[in-house]
Amino acid sequence: MSALIARRYYLRALDEIRRNELDDACQDLQAALQLIPGYYEARVAYAAALLRLKDPPRAVQTLRAGLHYNPSGAGRAQLQRALGDALVASGDFLAAEQAFAETSATTAADSADLHDRIARLRARTGRFQDAFNELLAAARLSR
Repeated sequence: MSALIARRYYLRALDEIRRNELDDACQDLQAALQLIPGYYEARVAYAAALLRLKDPPRAVQTLRAGLHYNPSGAGRAQLQRALGDALVASGDFLAAEQAFAETSATTAADSADLHDRIARLRARTGRFQDAFNELLAAARLSR
């Protein structure tokens, strides 16, 4: 029963994010995570809302906590990618590089997405040639 309630909180929060009601969305996502701490989709959405509220440290903390509940699988990969994005937003490029390195790509689309994220990281750190190489790799995988 708690899974159903958590899912309702999550879906309501997604709608609130679309309407840019970020504070309400954060409250609903927190409620979902209190019910099911390993609910990685809610955790990623919560971190995204926190990033839009210009609070990267809380987003990073939220995502790192989620890694504890998701030791492997697709959930961990999504959390790692979101963590890398949050670390880039907070300016911790070295930790972002590590988070992206720990991400596993299970499909070509996942791999292209990962190359795209790494390209943005490389561009932010001034390594433009590496960024272009990552974008080229992403484009090849997207075909």
